[in-house]
Amino acid sequence: MATYRVCIVGASGYSGAEAAQLLRRHPNVVRVDTPESSAGLAGVAADIDAVVLATPAEVAAEMAAPLVGRGVRVVDISGAHRAGNADAHRAAYGFDHPHPELLARAVYGLGASLQDLAHASLVANPGCYANGMLSALLPLARAGLLASDAVAAVTGISGVSGAGKKPTDRTHFMAVAENLMPYKTLRAHQHVVEVERAVPVRLLFVPLVAPLRRGMLISGTVPLRDGVTQADLDALPPLDAFWRRSKSAPDVHEVALTPWIAVHYALDAPSQRVLFVTALDNLSRGAASHAVANLNAMWQLPETTGLE
Repeated sequence: MATYRVCIVGASGYSGAEAAQLLRRHPNVVRVDTPESSAGLAGVAADIDAVVLATPAEVAAEMAAPLVGRGVRVVDISGAHRAGNADAHRAAYGFDHPHPELLARAVYGLGASLQDLAHASLVANPGCYANGMLSALLPLARAGLLASDAVAAVTGISGVSGAGKKPTDRTHFMAVAENLMPYKTLRAHQHVVEVERAVPVRLLFVPLVAPLRRGMLISGTVPLRDGVTQADLDALPPLDAFWRRSKSAPDVHEVALTPWIAVHYALDAPSQRVLFVTALDNLSRGAASHAVANLNAMWQLPETTGLE
């Protein structure tokens, strides 16, 4: 049995800690290092096979290139390698990427073929909101069901842990309790670029923070081409091993603390639009367990290894 040594940079954060917990019980992982993020590249031992970057995007953008250069395989949980090109990255994340050549080279870790992932040196783990949206939109796009020039209107509600561990005025108990807070609305959120790279839609998006510790609910509508029926929607194949169809609109409790994502489609025939609802755990499917699934694909193991 092939075995691997993994280093998690940023294991003190929510997503990094979750990834460390999952990898420590992974049957093919014999060692999990969790160095202090401040150690930088010096904290990554010479015999490490793979690194999970669970750091701010600015840190991951600096660290990924030298790691890849020395033959270490990298899964980046941050947004540093999701945008595809330097201009899109700057617009989404507000800084110039120090190694823009990696933006085109990184394999986006949702919807990629198992072959592409198996040969990838760097995988950009999808953002949590993008994961929830694309888990509904990618099957529609692949089946050719979307209308041309489609505009998707989407609302995403996330638990407070999605904002990271560092406290801010907006994540303080007095701000979050008994409240819903929209932020980065319409097209300002950095995950918009990921969705529009992957599917032919224009995205209008309203993200909200809810008084939940973890969990995420996405709901939206998008126009379909003429003639699409509910039966066509019901026949869509699963996107991956963790994709589950829900006959009714799912809720967060159905997927909390699991790697699963629940997806529901309902056709409004008069407008020829589909309502989609997805529920996922933002720290698991939205970050850590998806990173482990991507490592499994890179190692050519079953996607569910260590996650069942």
